[in-house]
Amino acid sequence: MSTSRPLVHVVAGLGAGGAETFLLRLLRADPVLRQASRIVSIRPLDALSGEFEALGVPVLKLPLAADLHLPGRVLALRRVLAQDDTRLIQSWLYLSDTLAALFGAGKPVVWGIRSSHGARGKRLTGLLARRLNPWLSSRIPAAIICCGQQALDAHRALGYDAKRLQCIPNGYETQRFHRDPAAAAALRDELGIPADAFVVGMAARTDIYKDHDTLLQAVALARPVIPNLRLLLCGKGTEGAEIAGLIERYGLAGICIPLGLQSDMRRFYSALDLHLLSSLSEGFPNVVAEATLYGCGSLSTDVGEARALLADPATLMPPGDASTMRDRILAFERLSPAERAQQSAANRAVVASQFDMNRIVQLYRAAYENLVPGLLGEAA
Repeated sequence: MSTSRPLVHVVAGLGAGGAETFLLRLLRADPVLRQASRIVSIRPLDALSGEFEALGVPVLKLPLAADLHLPGRVLALRRVLAQDDTRLIQSWLYLSDTLAALFGAGKPVVWGIRSSHGARGKRLTGLLARRLNPWLSSRIPAAIICCGQQALDAHRALGYDAKRLQCIPNGYETQRFHRDPAAAAALRDELGIPADAFVVGMAARTDIYKDHDTLLQAVALARPVIPNLRLLLCGKGTEGAEIAGLIERYGLAGICIPLGLQSDMRRFYSALDLHLLSSLSEGFPNVVAEATLYGCGSLSTDVGEARALLADPATLMPPGDASTMRDRILAFERLSPAERAQQSAANRAVVASQFDMNRIVQLYRAAYENLVPGLLGEAA
């Protein structure tokens, strides 16, 4: 790896999750951070590694699976973090935070907190997030960057060192996002969706916190009122047995179309009239901002920083409430095209003014330079 890259990002795999996609956007937006950075990936998820490498960011893959290679890969991780040219370590997500703390060899470590629930319901990461990492937080990390105020408050309540917690939200290069009517028409045609259908969708992997169950239940409740209603799902696992079971349970065969992981999100969002996030918990829900920037209507459960991303509080819903979700779907469907466009424009203005990537880049630069003065100048 290049000796001119003093900032090492330890990531829990390079799948298409929120932390990984944000890091990709951050490095894509700023040549200084990009030139300073290299990545160590500790899980086999690999959807985005090619995109980082295309930016010229070196990626070292050390998947820490429970096999004969584990001791060697742990030692390799320790060597990378202990190298003289490693000046600062930024970790993303709980397992990465723990490993960076334990193997950081006395280098400054910055933890990245991306959720507001402390990995409840997940055995290993839940144990780390709620037991070990709070104890380590007052001993190892020089700073703990949370993606939103709810995430910060939740982790302070879990016992994370309040003096080290700070908030830097996600950011977006708004000029990169635009609706593509031709791509939308092509996808609808490919899926056999009528041109006059009202299409709702959600971009989210299958996960207990995404609560696909409530979403499908709400769509089933709305369907008698909106006969041409369709639901598109994308994200890892949506093509699997769990979603298939929900489709059967709620009688949505032919109505709900699961697409699995998608590489072209512009095409997906452009095909939607309305994006709806049904999560029980979030840190900073990227998909709410992305749907807005792609010109979709947007509804969300009132979780994480969703409230900060939407102009109208009436577009927020309580988690787990299928009846309210149905009512909000019906209300949006009744809006005129002009009213839908007005709502989307208001949401886009919020994202563009409050979460512009140029501002977020400067906040990360300042945080890093505060810990290691001259760090980013070393990569110039």
